[in-house]
Amino acid sequence: MTDATRLRKARAVGINHVALEVGDIDAALDFYGAFLDFEVARRSDSAAFVYFGDQFINFAKGRRQGPDERRISGLRWTTRTSRGGGSRILA
Repeated sequence: MTDATRLRKARAVGINHVALEVGDIDAALDFYGAFLDFEVARRSDSAAFVYFGDQFINFAKGRRQGPDERRISGLRWTTRTSRGGGSRILA
């Protein structure tokens, strides 16, 4: 890649949102709600949009493929009661 090509490209600064397919919307909200403070902006029987800051997760019901063996997600968070934050790998 040349310097000229590098200058034309935008620099990613983060990920705004992710969409996760889940088998049960309520179970997903309970699981993530156990360690994340978020606001449920919209909810239906088939989806929920939860916001934390300027980012959101879209939980979509209805899995059409088999279980994933290698796909993981990682989240980082801070708490008011601890000196550091936390992280968890979610499989």
